[in-house]
Amino acid sequence: MLRILPLFRSGQDRPGRIRPLVATLALVCTAVGALVVIGFTTLALVPMLFAVGVVSAWVLALLLLGWAGIEGLAALERWFENDSRFQR
Repeated sequence: MLRILPLFRSGQDRPGRIRPLVATLALVCTAVGALVVIGFTTLALVPMLFAVGVVSAWVLALLLLGWAGIEGLAALERWFENDSRFQR
């Protein structure tokens, strides 16, 4: 049968005081857990930051291509207005 040890010694310590070994193990587990959580969070941020960079590059490229297209159409219109072949 599995026996669970109590966290507190009722006879020797004050009530509410945790044994030093249990406190040490809890702190070590907390530190390792914090390192794992921080590591996984950092690794999860890398693809998200990469995706944000790629999406922002596509948006910038689309804006610049749209602007270049409008400027190209304006130049084409000026050429149509000024060229004698289109005056007929």
